[in-house]
Amino acid sequence: MTLRFTYLIGLLVAACYMPLFGCTSPPMERMVIKGSTTMAPMLERLASEYLSPGQKQIIIESTGSLAGIAALIQNDCDMAASSVPTSTELVQEAENIGISLKAFPVCRDKIVPIVNTASPVDQLSVTDLKHIFSGQISSWKSAGWTDSAIQIVLRQTASGTCRIWEQIILNDASTASGHTRVFSNSGVLAAVAEDRYAIGYVSNAYLNHEVKPVEITGYDTGTALERTLLLYVNPDRMSKTVKAFLTFLHSGPARQIITDSGFFPSPMTIKCAASRKCPYRMCPK
Repeated sequence: MTLRFTYLIGLLVAACYMPLFGCTSPPMERMVIKGSTTMAPMLERLASEYLSPGQKQIIIESTGSLAGIAALIQNDCDMAASSVPTSTELVQEAENIGISLKAFPVCRDKIVPIVNTASPVDQLSVTDLKHIFSGQISSWKSAGWTDSAIQIVLRQTASGTCRIWEQIILNDASTASGHTRVFSNSGVLAAVAEDRYAIGYVSNAYLNHEVKPVEITGYDTGTALERTLLLYVNPDRMSKTVKAFLTFLHSGPARQIITDSGFFPSPMTIKCAASRKCPYRMCPK
């Protein structure tokens, strides 16, 4: 009797602890987001807000926008963060191997040219920027300053920010020789802050007092370097976790984090005014 009673008590004690250890909800699926270094800090804050304390299921890897898209096509991540729309050619290449790409706009951003705080240069036209970054202008004397060589700081080629800058500012012109390439916005800020003759470009969200933004004159200056920051998915392999996270981006807390990060929240769909069928798969069908 004593042994049976002890056994029953043991079962009751175990049952009392089952809600703590055996009946908790299953852990959330692991989700990996690779891509844009511009978006990474914001995504980390969004992930932190979305997850319960102690959970570590959302992994953010800053690899560059183009590298993130490549990882998504290779099924090496669940979402790709990109600060540049994927080209029609890349979308077609992905479709040729059975991979679909769908973009979800997260927020708006703007790329800003910057110089050292010691520079008297406050304004440059799009043409000036093109001539500087292509090497046609190599001295600050052309901008009304000292006859010193311009030190150009660029992002790495896997960067979406770099791709947008080259498309709009260089417009197919070759980049000047002798430039410096860095991995992130923070790298550009540091390089320009340390060299009085340097010029570079960063996301507006990263501007600080250690550098000076340059106003762009002429052209369509209001929207010339604006862009949409995107999350790409393969709709054929979207997990419940991915869908839930994308839905979370509509929420008030998420939009507040986006704003606090220096960006501008945008709706999750964008109509393409240029054509009936959006080449970047961003438009609703």
